[in-house]
Amino acid sequence: MTEEIAYSISTVSTHEQNDEISEVSATEKLVIESMIITPTSVNRTFAPLNTPLYRRRQTLAILVWFLMPWTCLYISFVLLRSHNWYIVTAFITYLTWMVFFQKYPRQGGLKQQWLRRLQCWKWFAEYFPIHLHKTCDLPPDRPYIFGYHPHGIISLGAFCNFATEATGFEQKFPGINLRLLTLKANFRIPFYGFYLSMMGLCDASKESCNYVLEKGNGNSILLVLGGAKESLDAHPSNEYFLTLKNRKGFVKIGLANGANLVPIFSFGENDLYDQIANPRGSKVREVQIKIQKRLGYATPFFKGRGIFQYAIGFMPNRRDVNTYVGEPIELPKLARDQITPEVIDKYHEEYMESLKRLFDTHKAKHGNADATIKYINDNE
Repeated sequence: MTEEIAYSISTVSTHEQNDEISEVSATEKLVIESMIITPTSVNRTFAPLNTPLYRRRQTLAILVWFLMPWTCLYISFVLLRSHNWYIVTAFITYLTWMVFFQKYPRQGGLKQQWLRRLQCWKWFAEYFPIHLHKTCDLPPDRPYIFGYHPHGIISLGAFCNFATEATGFEQKFPGINLRLLTLKANFRIPFYGFYLSMMGLCDASKESCNYVLEKGNGNSILLVLGGAKESLDAHPSNEYFLTLKNRKGFVKIGLANGANLVPIFSFGENDLYDQIANPRGSKVREVQIKIQKRLGYATPFFKGRGIFQYAIGFMPNRRDVNTYVGEPIELPKLARDQITPEVIDKYHEEYMESLKRLFDTHKAKHGNADATIKYINDNE
């Protein structure tokens, strides 16, 4: 997410797993068995030929999602190289409209629930698997600003839980019309931006935030508050570094619109990829910071697994992601001259305390009993 706004797993014994398997249906049994890690699977490099079909389709769902922007770019190049001048003219006209006149990424997008409910998103969630946990009711009589933590490498938990209905967001939180905000650059890829808008994504701009929240009760936005910079700290670890200390713009937007703040924490988001060691002060981190300053986005050096092998690749590792939606922090609706730094600091501090309580309450359930959160600034 842009800085403009952002300034704004449990270990179970084999016996316990077998007990659970005996109590569930045949389909659920296959899913649970797929998550049991045996010594053979740990040491295996290539995927076995007898891998069940349901696991293949889970992998396919993730692969298609990753290839979508590149497919859109490829189609664009094919259209530009077409020998039919009608096609070339039509595509150039579309590009002109997209660059100069496209407004829907800043005006709530083109959210289509039928697209968000497709079965392929269930396969997407089952790959890890990803779970969405509700800790309290959120009445749809007010707007909300959801803050997602941590960013991880690609924020896969944020997309699956809040840009699709794979984990049942609309059943758990009825009446909440949510928009997930992402980088503006994503909407500058021909066709891909249209697809994202239909999934309910908008660009991460102040204009977009205000447009959605001003629609009133139930209309809400979700921000990955740590931004891409936080991805540089996305290491499998019991210590979470969250870039949040000086990101207060979301509080200001909340006060201006009377939108309650809702903290969200995803256990396992940082475990989906392995990232090269880049401690603060190291040459690797210095290079990454320079790239970020020049290009405007962070470049974590990471690896996952491949499609048919487990050694290296861009596919995420199969790790549980458990996302907890916390209790809302009620904010008053204030006039611009009433939104002072002191008021912003007060509610920002409340938000950080609420996020830490949410984290401390649920961390032991996912093998993180000794885990800690450390809030940092952008320049740390």
